[in-house]
Amino acid sequence: MDAAVAKHVGARLLGEIEEGSLEELLDALRVNLIGGPSNIRPHIPIPALASIASRYHNAVKSAPPPVLSVSGRYLPLLYHLVSTLIAEPHNYTVVVVDAESRFDVTRLIAASAHPSPNHSDSSHNSPNSGSSSYPAEPSDLRHVHLYRPARGQDQIRAAVAAAQEWMVYGAHGSRAREWWGTVVIGAGVGGSGVKGDVNAGWKGWLRVEREEVAGFAAGISVEEALRDRGKRQEVVDGTGWVAGSRVGGYVWKDV
Repeated sequence: MDAAVAKHVGARLLGEIEEGSLEELLDALRVNLIGGPSNIRPHIPIPALASIASRYHNAVKSAPPPVLSVSGRYLPLLYHLVSTLIAEPHNYTVVVVDAESRFDVTRLIAASAHPSPNHSDSSHNSPNSGSSSYPAEPSDLRHVHLYRPARGQDQIRAAVAAAQEWMVYGAHGSRAREWWGTVVIGAGVGGSGVKGDVNAGWKGWLRVEREEVAGFAAGISVEEALRDRGKRQEVVDGTGWVAGSRVGGYVWKDV
């Protein structure tokens, strides 16, 4: 941003001080300095999800953090995102502050990666042998730094601050990796000042639900329903997840 443009932006923002809050002013300044929400950080290495985040922040004229605010059945989306972040080729490290004590790091690995008593060949058990929504390997899990503070804004805020200090100055085993950011679970309404790079709670602009399964056809008999229940169960088991918002949705499968 050159001097003339900076002067113009500064004058416009100063003229809005009486009309907006300090937080709104800082958000507007961040948007102008980074060249707009299309360049939001941290980068989400899932193109469709990154596009939704960019469109949302552009629509509401906001700037992160958080880059995502997730509600509904949000854990599957967090597992999908964190697994993608810590796996090849991205190899990030991630902090998760979980005030609900529900985040299970073993869910970051695809089911096919877990040892099977019937298959000793590792080629059958590697999640990277095909496209997976959960591509992390067991060795990647050490790069997820999980904090479980007591519920309460002060406790969550203290945990986020402690995690940030540890990631920057601590002698941890992830120093060779880039720190992507912090996921905060259970931060309350709008985070109430506790802002992770991703916030998850009962209120958020990106809502996660199961994909809908079509109901039985009109007029189907009980006998027909029972006969087809095996096929229907396969359809149910194959349903994925939908993260929906005012600017679009994203679908992924539990594979």
